[in-house]
Amino acid sequence: MQDLFKLEQINVQQGKDLVQLHLGSNAIRLYYQTTFKLCAKMAGCIKFAMRHEGIKPEIWHELNVYDRKRIKTKLHHEYRRSGYSANVTLWDVDFEGSLIVLTFDTKPFKMHFSDAVKIYAWLRGAAKEAKHWAGDRSRIYSTSAMLRDAEENDKILYTA
Repeated sequence: MQDLFKLEQINVQQGKDLVQLHLGSNAIRLYYQTTFKLCAKMAGCIKFAMRHEGIKPEIWHELNVYDRKRIKTKLHHEYRRSGYSANVTLWDVDFEGSLIVLTFDTKPFKMHFSDAVKIYAWLRGAAKEAKHWAGDRSRIYSTSAMLRDAEENDKILYTA
């Protein structure tokens, strides 16, 4: 098993309402809604990994140019599903030092944060294309938080 993935071994595509992520010989299909949630958590982990290497996360805004790219797929006039299904039920994103660890079902995939930034952009772009294909006009905002060194009885206040 290969431990560390390089950018050349990774491919992201939009297939109707699914996002297809190829990590080496592993093909992972996710619904676009799941992909947006994965990206929210991935962004947080990338920022932690950047801090670990001494890079300020403010550079994130400069790296995130891909989000402003024009979507090629026309917005469908009504909501639709392709009939295909995702092949992953459990997923997680974490970081180990300057590495980002994507886990699908129980299989971990590690990569350097610099590669993860590009994959993050590809995933978001493909998810936006899939959302347009599906005719989804909704706006959902996802956020992710990592609590380190929190006690079990700590109270957390979240306000939007």
